[in-house]
Amino acid sequence: SLDAPVSYEAADSMAFDIPSKKIILYSKGKVLYKDITLTADSIALDQPTRMIEASFRRNSTGAIVGRPEMIQSDTKMQSDVIRYNFKTQKGVTRNTYTTQGEMHVNMQQSKKISPSEYFALYGRITTCNLDTPHFAFRTRKMKLVNQKLAVTGPIHPEFEGVPIPIYL
Repeated sequence: SLDAPVSYEAADSMAFDIPSKKIILYSKGKVLYKDITLTADSIALDQPTRMIEASFRRNSTGAIVGRPEMIQSDTKMQSDVIRYNFKTQKGVTRNTYTTQGEMHVNMQQSKKISPSEYFALYGRITTCNLDTPHFAFRTRKMKLVNQKLAVTGPIHPEFEGVPIPIYL
């Protein structure tokens, strides 16, 4: 069992699947566990495996509603999909945005291996806070240590989305 209670709520409804021990939260779902706060449009909690999956939906105009957001300690992450295990505190996300100090990071795929360490595939690092930044550094592989450093493989700059063929 977990060492702390998990509290959850939803604005619309909750569905309990008793035989498989799953809980699904619809519309503005929120889950609290220790120092973790997870909000999303829909959240599915699998009690036997302690896995949680959060995702967004699109409204009738195609706009994104309820993008998953996870806050742990001083780290805030917004993603398209979050899969997280409460017991191991490991997870996988897709299309994740986070801020580390003055550095804005976008990761196409990321893997949380501990409360403060992440591995990323296809990342973009910038100090521009726009959704589509004017400039950035792109990398294929990256490791982030929360609020401390980012270690990358070969990295190249881009301006207005145009890559510059200079690798560092």
